[in-house]
Amino acid sequence: MPADIQKPRVGISRCLLGDPVRYDGQSKANTIVLKQLSEIFELVPVCPEVEAGLPVPRPPVQLTGSIQNPKLTGRDDPAVDVTGIMQQYCHTKPAELEQLSGFIFKSRSPSCGLNSTPVFINGECVTEHSRGIFARAICASYPELVVIEDTELEDTSTLNRFISAVLNT
Repeated sequence: MPADIQKPRVGISRCLLGDPVRYDGQSKANTIVLKQLSEIFELVPVCPEVEAGLPVPRPPVQLTGSIQNPKLTGRDDPAVDVTGIMQQYCHTKPAELEQLSGFIFKSRSPSCGLNSTPVFINGECVTEHSRGIFARAICASYPELVVIEDTELEDTSTLNRFISAVLNT
């Protein structure tokens, strides 16, 4: 892409870029993102949990209580409840991202999972196809935004559809 042409801006779960921001201090660097998509798009890293003020490392959390309106509580200690912190973050952050043409979310994340996040009610998994709290907020704020999960990038046709859709926005 010539230097005078601006790349489309695509939000991305920061751990996919190799940043150690996950609850366990690890990353989930994605080769397709790093080697291919970073050449096509200007990637805008977002880590809702860290940006909301949670530390690294931190206790792991999960979606609980309700599929439609879940809480974000501790996986190992249900007394840990960061729902309010995350909801406050999700109330303000989407407005800062209005210039995005797409978003690449981390699958199964209680914050960023797009359609793969488990929800637990009374200690039992009731679905594995819910949406993380931040992903819900972004998709509600920008229903036309082109979105994908990291696991979907592995399918060449899905990846190509995502790239084409972002380039044509």
